[in-house]
Amino acid sequence: MMFNEVDVVRTTAVLTFLLAAGIAVVKPQAALGLLLGGLMSVLTLRLMIIDATRLLQLARTVRLSKRDVSRFNRKSFLKRCALYAATLGAAAASPHLNYLAAFFGLLMPRLAIVYHMLQGRIKGGT
Repeated sequence: MMFNEVDVVRTTAVLTFLLAAGIAVVKPQAALGLLLGGLMSVLTLRLMIIDATRLLQLARTVRLSKRDVSRFNRKSFLKRCALYAATLGAAAASPHLNYLAAFFGLLMPRLAIVYHMLQGRIKGGT
């Protein structure tokens, strides 16, 4: 059984909240950093989905050149990079947030994808 982007967004959010709640008992700054990074990664992943859907819908109605697609993708990428930079900048500037935890929070979608891949292999037997 395959998974889709909605599954990854949902799993990322759940993992973020569960890990942040578990870490909050021991180190609140790390939990807040992880929460910030994880929620920002959910937002950027959702923005990526929206931008890709918009590009595909636009390509259905209008003939796009390689240059148009490249410009659209570059703008989308820079938007996500700005959000990542803002997250890491806020984590670095704030004494209430752990920078490394925020960085690892930004990597949460990758962890969710690996989780879904392993779950698929266990259920599917491949």
